[in-house]
Amino acid sequence: MYPHISYLAQSYFHQDFDLEAETPLGAVQVFRDGESADTVEALRAEIVALLESEPTEEALANVWLDEAGADYDPRFEGVALRDWLRSMAETLATEK
Repeated sequence: MYPHISYLAQSYFHQDFDLEAETPLGAVQVFRDGESADTVEALRAEIVALLESEPTEEALANVWLDEAGADYDPRFEGVALRDWLRSMAETLATEK
């Protein structure tokens, strides 16, 4: 349902993602800097659309962790999924 979120989660938030970036948002920056502008914008738009649908935290966790298959759960660091997704969208919108 969210192919770009799944691509990010599986390709950049795998079990050893912390070896490729110092922080989770650093992994998003690696994605932003390494992928085409179209792919980056498609992911950002997908995240924005997801957030605009006003899902519950549980639904967001289902999308990010279960459907997309991310190995990173921001809630372990005290960050709500909604805030994590907003931070990702903001990071994707910034210049390389």
